[in-house]
Amino acid sequence: MRTLYYFLLCALLNQECLIAQNAECGFSWFLQDSFALARMYEVDDSIKNQNLPSQNQVQSRDEVIIPVVVHIVWKKDEENISDARIIEQIEILNRDFNGENEDLKGVPAAFSPIIAKTGIRFCLANKNQDGQISSGITRQKTEIEEIGTKEALYSTALGGSDAWDTERYMNIWVANTGSFLTGTGTYPGQVVPNKQGIVIHPNYFGYNSSKRYNLGRVAVHEIGHFFGLKHIWGTDEDCNTDDDVADTPLQLKAYRGCPKYPQISCDASNMFMNFMDYVDDDCMIMFTKGQMERMMTVIQLFRPGLFNSTITCAENRLEESNLNFKIYPNPASEYIGIIFTHQVSALGNVEIYNSIGQTVFNTNTVLFNGMKIELPSLNNGIYFVRIGSILVGFLKI
Repeated sequence: MRTLYYFLLCALLNQECLIAQNAECGFSWFLQDSFALARMYEVDDSIKNQNLPSQNQVQSRDEVIIPVVVHIVWKKDEENISDARIIEQIEILNRDFNGENEDLKGVPAAFSPIIAKTGIRFCLANKNQDGQISSGITRQKTEIEEIGTKEALYSTALGGSDAWDTERYMNIWVANTGSFLTGTGTYPGQVVPNKQGIVIHPNYFGYNSSKRYNLGRVAVHEIGHFFGLKHIWGTDEDCNTDDDVADTPLQLKAYRGCPKYPQISCDASNMFMNFMDYVDDDCMIMFTKGQMERMMTVIQLFRPGLFNSTITCAENRLEESNLNFKIYPNPASEYIGIIFTHQVSALGNVEIYNSIGQTVFNTNTVLFNGMKIELPSLNNGIYFVRIGSILVGFLKI
């Protein structure tokens, strides 16, 4: 019913959002609910009472490390995206939330003094809720069309994927959200705990082939909402509403595509290149210091379990010294399991090649004891498995 409501709302207010290439964020969808709107105002009041510092007072501070679990809920094979693409998206988040993106040089000189340079980092959690070693990635096949817009998304029993404790993990669901939503990010307190998190359509997750949102910045935008940021023009397209961030100029409405600078509205030069606008991925390139300070405050006030998380992360690189492992079953057909002789939880490359040295399988993934890798269809024969630069004995197919 809510999907139908949003569809009709788009038809009445903005026909272009019915076109797949103009799919947009679902934040405004949430605000059609009176409870969600009232809750947003309560959150805003709490933030204002914290007396946030002005942009000139914002100093560099320690980073917050956010443990992430990514739930892949897929119906079609192309929706079951690879571990490598998930790792890619985490790298994109870390780059963009910390001012490490190369295209940051495109920020106009007027805005460059207020670019956020440090703040929030993300990692795949290496332990699940029960303390067991994990990749921080879950996969669930579903028979439900466009499950990303349905209540079933948040329930394994109904064909979706249960959230991991949302007090301790940031949950991202990658699931089909239909033709008019790129994704959603829940503002603090807007939904019940087991639905707190981010939903992204697989077409727009990580680097992808979409026309407008192909650099993984849909997730950057939606996580901004999750940490208390509004769209840069506020909640309504007029000059009377603001995003409650002091160093972002007033702006009349959303920008789309890739506008030329400057653009003027509300007697101000507009910061359309901000991650919280609707421009194409290659034109949204910055957060401000004020936005970063607001996100930090929201984490402390409304998501303190993430701020003080003790969940450990998969290491960014594989330590290969004394790396020993074995594979099973051998012979294998559909999958191989990997057992390490000591605890491993790191990002690494797994490669399988045939007896004449041709690579037949290669993936960047999260390595951990007891992991399994699904094999492609291979001819019978002898193959070799390499993890990092370490070669294991032969694998028979």
